[in-house]
Amino acid sequence: MRTRHSFWLALIAGGALLAGASVARAQEPAAESLTVDGVVRDVIAHNDRVKAAAFMEEAARREIGPAGAWDDPLLMLGAQNVPTSFKFNEDMMTMKMVGLSQKIPYAGEKGLRRRSQRAAADAAHEDRRETVLDLVTAAKTAYAELYYHRRIIDDLESQRDLYNQIIASVQARVATNQAGGADLSAAHAAAWRLDAEILSHHNEAHEAHFQLDALRGIDTPDEMPPMEPLALVELPADDQGWMDSAYVNYAPLRRAGLQANQYRLSAAASDRMRWPMLELGANYGFRENLDVGGGDIVPQSNMISISATFSLPFFNGHQQGQMAASQRAMQKERESEGAQLRKDIEADLRTLYRRAEHLRESAVLYNEKIVAADRDAYHSALTAYTTGRASLTDLLNDVIMIYRDQSMAREFEMQYARTLIQAERYTGNADTYLALTAKEGQ
Repeated sequence: MRTRHSFWLALIAGGALLAGASVARAQEPAAESLTVDGVVRDVIAHNDRVKAAAFMEEAARREIGPAGAWDDPLLMLGAQNVPTSFKFNEDMMTMKMVGLSQKIPYAGEKGLRRRSQRAAADAAHEDRRETVLDLVTAAKTAYAELYYHRRIIDDLESQRDLYNQIIASVQARVATNQAGGADLSAAHAAAWRLDAEILSHHNEAHEAHFQLDALRGIDTPDEMPPMEPLALVELPADDQGWMDSAYVNYAPLRRAGLQANQYRLSAAASDRMRWPMLELGANYGFRENLDVGGGDIVPQSNMISISATFSLPFFNGHQQGQMAASQRAMQKERESEGAQLRKDIEADLRTLYRRAEHLRESAVLYNEKIVAADRDAYHSALTAYTTGRASLTDLLNDVIMIYRDQSMAREFEMQYARTLIQAERYTGNADTYLALTAKEGQ
């Protein structure tokens, strides 16, 4: 237990030293260091998928008002009972008409439609939250991969010094006829294999660099900038904290609940459409004074008409009923999906937590015991080879184990970081990043 704690305390102390070094470097005209916070800001500011998700949410919110808007009133202009002579003073029933009618949604269907669309807009907001968090976690993952591959490269390049020691020792033995040229060729071949390993990790680092800059929405520079250490959240005492955070923050789970409410409100609105619809109308008729002949003119009064019309939803009512049943089925589907999603979240987070525990313990084991033992074995083998008590094959095997186990330790550290970042996809609060989006938009 003391060994494990000393390892993580050493990492923290090392991080503090690196942070102090980065402050000192900031006073120099050196290249600006790449940081996780800076990467996140770049993703928020430049990644087009962030902008696309914002536009989708805006589109959904702009549909809230139209969803609950009343039908437009109808204005009627015309004439009634006009004789074929087109004279408006020949018949007492001839009049010019102006009318206005309005459908009154007294059943409350419009309000339900508006609330349903608001739930849909909130679901679009969850889509945006999910997009932002996915991009941020992907960028953090790429950052971690780039950071640890560069550390592996540094480790392997330091291992090259061990091969140089071996080659020098072999050359000394060849010079004194204690070894043959085959040993020297074998030593060089082993060193070149290490060089090939370094090139492979350079390729991995470049791939991570390209992916990171694509997520940042910027062009990849020719040279990789220096990087600050990756700050990781501490692994909690158990996995329940992760689950509690996921139930609150995980966008797909929140979206399922919002969509279930959206379909419930849509079903209620369709049910209200089965009510008789009320339409109120009023007409005003302008009549000319009646010419009865002989120069006599009979005054005519203007006329008004008022009506209240109720539709009889015999056929449309059945259709709306089926629509409501369909929406309720969709509501149940979303509720079932949400229930299963909670189970999936629990299984995934338990898996990630156990994996993180294993990776952390493995990193401690390799860093504090296995690599140290490998180095002790190498130094003993080098001394034994120099004095002719061990073969070159044994010595090369020992040095190979050093860089393999050191690389494995870095791999465990990288996988540990990736696991914690993957857990953030469930537990992270995307609203923190959306606040950055708002700042970038100012």
